[in-house]
Amino acid sequence: MVLPSWCIGKQIGPNDKFRVATVGAGGMARADITWLRQHPACQFVAFSDVDDSRTAETYNEYPDVPKFKDYRVMLDKMDKEIDGVDIGTPDHTHFPAAAWALSMNKHVCCQKPVVRTVWECRELARLAKKNPKLITQMGNQGHTLNGWRVMREWVEDDVFGKVSDIYMWSDRPVWPQGNLQVPAAQPVPAELDWKLWLGTASQQDFHPDVKNFWRGLRHYGVGAVGDMACHIVDTPYSGLELGLPTKLWGDCSEYNDYSWPAQTSVHMEFDSPHGVDGKLTLHWSDGGVKPENVRRVDQEWINRNSNVSLTVGEKYTVESDCYGSYVALHGDRDKMIEMKKAGMLEPRRHERSMSPGNSQQEWIQCCLEGKQCPSNFKYATAFTEVALLFLVSIMGKENDPLIYDPKKLRFTNSPEATKMLHSQYAYNREFLPDTVRLPRQGA
Repeated sequence: MVLPSWCIGKQIGPNDKFRVATVGAGGMARADITWLRQHPACQFVAFSDVDDSRTAETYNEYPDVPKFKDYRVMLDKMDKEIDGVDIGTPDHTHFPAAAWALSMNKHVCCQKPVVRTVWECRELARLAKKNPKLITQMGNQGHTLNGWRVMREWVEDDVFGKVSDIYMWSDRPVWPQGNLQVPAAQPVPAELDWKLWLGTASQQDFHPDVKNFWRGLRHYGVGAVGDMACHIVDTPYSGLELGLPTKLWGDCSEYNDYSWPAQTSVHMEFDSPHGVDGKLTLHWSDGGVKPENVRRVDQEWINRNSNVSLTVGEKYTVESDCYGSYVALHGDRDKMIEMKKAGMLEPRRHERSMSPGNSQQEWIQCCLEGKQCPSNFKYATAFTEVALLFLVSIMGKENDPLIYDPKKLRFTNSPEATKMLHSQYAYNREFLPDTVRLPRQGA
């Protein structure tokens, strides 16, 4: 067996395999399976999926691999045959599945966003820290690319100066979202286990729009933020090594307890040594809302682009695409040519990914080498917390921003906003391992 160059350094025998079980076998999980099998050591030993209508392609391709509806049953019965678990299901099932896999001492790779609430970020980080030998990874493939590595070096070399603002915007949502109403119940299809699909979430009657368009619904997804912020935000967040914000405010279209708004425009202030006078402001918008009057950037460029970021420095404004495959000094081609000749457009000090563009493949290789992934759960939960706080920002106003106390996990001036850091429902304990410490009721 001839291994690709990124495997060199690890002695892998011809019979060595990394045994993977998946939570999900259709939809996004099907994409994960495609990425996982690109690693020569990957061996699928079990699949689980609650919806047989979406699994035919995977199950036909792997007829001899055991199949389950319930990932808990899969982990229990196949325990000794599983090295790692990949999770590619709707957002609300990420935390319980990841917690269950960690509790059984399995390496874990999970699609973005790694969890659905800020409280889940903190709890998953705690669970992962309990066993540092377990290799974890969030599937934001942009973190395997070079953009954030190059940007961090530019920050270290003071290429673009202190930062005043970061702007980023997305064309999502492209699914129903806004002031939606709970749909009337419909019969549950025979191929679907609706109780397992709901998992930890509170009981709701089945309707195909819930199963198919869960991303915009507050009990199951986190809207445009869950789809794109965990990509777009990564390059400036990692490049500038941002922590957590201190102030949040924003505006949005109409929404309710059932569905997220169709449009948001939110802002966060950070304390940062890379900011002007030690502070910088991050701006996120979606649903067609775009920034205006960005320094050194024509409005026409902004109007024709989406799923990008602009980092405004004192010397230059830096642009990056959705996945951070590149960073560039906006509008200064001559300087970019000069920097390319000087070798400044590729990482020089920060280690490259072993699997550019493939988080799942990188995860397997890190497991084989016994080293932690770049987008491990310590990093991924902190990063995801920032993205999820966009959804809380809509409760603050520019002249009355939310004041965040991350150590106590609360807003000092808004008990109602603090509630948004947790779920709107009481978790169904049946779907959580005993290792999870649920928040106090009403927290």
